[in-house]
This record gives sequence, structure tokens and C-alpha cells, in this order.
Amino acid sequence: MNQPVGFEMMADAPVFFWVMALAAVSAVAISKSGFGGALGSLSIPILLFVLPPKTALGVMLPLFLIIDVWVVYVWRQMLNRRILLIMCLFGLLGQLVGWLLFDYLSDELLTSLIGGVAVITALNYLRRRIWPGRHTTSEIAAIVKRHIWQRGFLWCGLSGLSSFVSLSGGIPAQVFLLPHGLARQAFVGTLCVYFFVINIAKIPFYFEVGIFSGKTLAISALLVPAIPVGVFIGRWLNARMSDRIFYDISHAILLVMGGKLIFGLL
Repeated sequence: MNQPVGFEMMADAPVFFWVMALAAVSAVAISKSGFGGALGSLSIPILLFVLPPKTALGVMLPLFLIIDVWVVYVWRQMLNRRILLIMCLFGLLGQLVGWLLFDYLSDELLTSLIGGVAVITALNYLRRRIWPGRHTTSEIAAIVKRHIWQRGFLWCGLSGLSSFVSLSGGIPAQVFLLPHGLARQAFVGTLCVYFFVINIAKIPFYFEVGIFSGKTLAISALLVPAIPVGVFIGRWLNARMSDRIFYDISHAILLVMGGKLIFGLL
């Protein structure tokens, strides 16, 4: 029996298909439960090895939502409510723009912009670690707090837009949140609730543009058992590292993610 269009790899190379699908789900679960979601942006690039873009979005969004519910419960008491409100406001605005431009937006332009900013941000963090300069981390946090609305409009708006078109909103959200210098638990908790809000807001828009199908939902259901293992690993990792190590790892992930996005266009 022929597979529906877009699912040929599942019949031609089933082992490879399921290995890639499980890797994508694991990346999201570990990332969201332990690091706030940045590594989860790898899930769609991984899944693109075996599925076309719109089909990959349809498979992954229900899994994102299930993971979001779990990690929001875990981190619900550990977040910064003022920052969360600003992030959600501009993230939802960005999603609305993504929906309006979905059929016209250039994936290459958006990907190159996000990748470039991610690399620059990570390298700037590395520079500050080697040459601290005259501003301490607390002083940098004070500076970004004074410009929180402008930065929220730019980075959270871009996060909402890129999250809608490619489920890759983690990088702009990290660029916005990292300079605030939150404790790692508050950092993860704030990002978890933010992504839960903007992911659940996608559902009616995704139905409207035809992202979901019976086949994508069936594959999503088969991948659900991989979630608990990934959530446990992410939570375990977060509990065993200092804030400094956490931020070092977060920026390292940001650098790898940005490099992957840029070089993937070459």
C-alpha cells in the first residue's frame, strides 16, 4: 500500500524514520524540561530528514503541547511574571504576523537572520566571559530591564513569528531572556509557560492553513511514550548544575543552533 504524500520515508526506511522522529521528540522534551526550550528548535531540522516541512509541523505541535503541559506543571512556581507577560504579549503578536505572512514569508531570510543573531549573541557572551569589561552581569541586567518593552517587541515578536512558521522560536526568546540574569529555575519556568501560551494559540491557525491531518496526529500519538524519558533527563540535568554552568551551556547551545541554521542554508 502506498503511503500518503510526504510519508514515503516511513515505508522506504522505517528504522531511519523512527530513529529521527524519536530524536526530534527527545530533543524537545530534554530541552523544555531542563534548558527552557532552545535545544527544542533542533526538532524540526531533525524531522526534515524524513518529512516535508508542513507535515513535520503537524507532527510536532501536538507533542510540543503535551511536553508544555508537563513542564509547566513542574516549573509553575518558578517564573518571572512581569517578564512572562511582556513575552506573551509580543509573542502572540508575532504569531499573528506569522499567520498573515505564512504563504509569503521567506524561510531562508528568517532562518539566516535568527542564525546570525544567535551566533553573535553567543560569541558576545564568550567575549564577556574572557574579558568581563566594565559592566557586571547585574549591571547588564539593569540595562536590559530599562529597555524591556523595546527588546520584547523585537525579540519576542520575532520569536512568535518564527515559532509559527518553523517551531523555532527558542532562539529569539533566549536572546531576549538571557541578559536578564534570572536564576536558572526562573529562566526555565518563564520560558516554559511562554511557549505553552504561544503553542496553544497556534492550534486554530494551524487548522486553518491545513497543517494537521489524521496521519500526522497518528504519528504524534505513537511518539508520546518518548516524552517522559526526555522530561526526566532534562529535569535531572537542571538540578545538578550551577547558574554559571547553566548559562554557559545555554549559550553554547545557542551558538550550535545558530551555526546549524546558517550552514544549513549553504
